[in-house]
Amino acid sequence: MNGKVFFSHLNPADPWVHINIEVIKTSHQMWASLLTKAEEFDADSLITELMRITGYSRREVNVGINAMEAMKNLPLLREIQERYYFLTTRYLGTIMLAVAKGSPEIWPELDRRIVDALTPVTADEAMIQSSTLARHIKRWIFELDPAPPKPPGEIQDYVRAQMKDGVTYAQIRLSGENRKRLNELLRHWSTKGMDLVSGLVEVLKENSQVKINKYLYTPHEEADIGWMPDSGFCNIGDYADCEVLGVKDLDKYKGRVEEGYRPSEGLIALVRARDGHCRFPGCCVPASKCQVDHIVPWKEGGKTVDWNLQLVCQRHHNMKTDMRFTAEINGLAEVKWIGPLDVPMVTRPTGPLAQVMPRGRWGQYLRDRVLSRFEQIRQRHLDNDD
Repeated sequence: MNGKVFFSHLNPADPWVHINIEVIKTSHQMWASLLTKAEEFDADSLITELMRITGYSRREVNVGINAMEAMKNLPLLREIQERYYFLTTRYLGTIMLAVAKGSPEIWPELDRRIVDALTPVTADEAMIQSSTLARHIKRWIFELDPAPPKPPGEIQDYVRAQMKDGVTYAQIRLSGENRKRLNELLRHWSTKGMDLVSGLVEVLKENSQVKINKYLYTPHEEADIGWMPDSGFCNIGDYADCEVLGVKDLDKYKGRVEEGYRPSEGLIALVRARDGHCRFPGCCVPASKCQVDHIVPWKEGGKTVDWNLQLVCQRHHNMKTDMRFTAEINGLAEVKWIGPLDVPMVTRPTGPLAQVMPRGRWGQYLRDRVLSRFEQIRQRHLDNDD
């Protein structure tokens, strides 16, 4: 992070930034000092004393301990944290709990990827949420761990049945993709005014044939990557038994201006695959629950084309519509949000298409490359004027 590239909550022009950094720094140094002689005490005595000193609950003390464990085990993360003090104790603790699920042998690679995810690439970028980063770490572990644990579905799924007085009582426990499939069934029956029991009875009577369509995205460049608008990245093998009803190539929708207000199904699919979730800073509402918004409103001449569309949830769509926040998009699909304090926040796309397309050469289209260059020229001009 430097004067040109920084996270929005480190914007040097924002007077609150300096206060926030001092608070984070003080908390960080407090925990580092409190745990300097941690090896001299048994765990229960140490935690009890830390609760007395800080007035914190046992849970809050454990958060501080986990944060300092992250500093001990992830040296690259420690380096940038002690340079900028931009991560709260809770954020660091969340990282350590996520990393601990992987073998220590892969921690150095996880450390590198975490630092990469916590390195901004544009000015005023909104930092990734700790919960989102934890999900990424979980995915990296299954990719990197030489002996990853068995998927939960292989060891936790079960159906228990007991007959009593002529009635069968069943207990079902599902995990992983099977849990998601059951949720889809529940939503399907809900739209028909049926509950779970009624739906199962209909299936047993063979009166109901349930067919649920889902979108599965696989980028050209990395066909082994699977992604769904409602649940994010997934294992394609979990859906090997599903019937493929059709394949749609989204490349033809890139840059194509459509006539009507409502985007076509293909254009909506492209925007979902690019954005991943709601583009408002800090919001992770999945793509399947988001609306497609014209950044420059349709009634003001905004075009129905991917470079004027974004995903937003209902709440943040309303905030943009009533002008509490404004939004602008550039050729890299980076959206700049400005709220009542007039401090910009920039969000970058996180969907599967954004994962595999090089930044600055979005889709290899000349128009986007030119827009990117013009944006850089404009920024240098503004910097020189200052």
